[in-house]
Amino acid sequence: MKNRIFIGLLVFVLSGSCNTNDRVKVQDAAAGQVLPDTAGKEVSRIAGDDTFLLDETEDQEKGPVYMFCEKMPEFPGGEDAFTGFVRENVKYPAEAVKDKIEGRVIIKFIIRETGKYSDLKIIRSVRSDLDNECLRVLAQMPDWTPGMIGEKPVSVSFSIPVRFVLNDNGTLNGFYILPEKQ
Repeated sequence: MKNRIFIGLLVFVLSGSCNTNDRVKVQDAAAGQVLPDTAGKEVSRIAGDDTFLLDETEDQEKGPVYMFCEKMPEFPGGEDAFTGFVRENVKYPAEAVKDKIEGRVIIKFIIRETGKYSDLKIIRSVRSDLDNECLRVLAQMPDWTPGMIGEKPVSVSFSIPVRFVLNDNGTLNGFYILPEKQ
């Protein structure tokens, strides 16, 4: 019994003394302090224990860009309206239909504190005509309601997949684009 307790304590002590070089920054937004954190991500603490992940792939020089926040940005009319906007406006390029090209384009963008989009970019490409069609449509987005942490508007990044498929098999979900009926 004593050996089990000793081994348990030894494991506990050793686990607490592991290398902390992998720690990342925690920003206390209220006080402007940067503190170590072991979460493996950069997070910002606002007013207590609430934590929000910063998007480490984005330039933080214009202010923090979060991956999620208390109140996420909202497209005018909500999520269904955004899905409708994408589906109604993205057109399957005729050349891609002719070449029987299918695939998933992933687009990333930021909704800024003002509600305007910025940094629209392709992070997964299929083919330039499909990519450009997605960029064309998302560049026409109206202003969103910005994300909020407490009473403060914040920038939030989004990644959305747009799937181009040639046949409607009835099980499609998310953002998908079918060729126009002939």
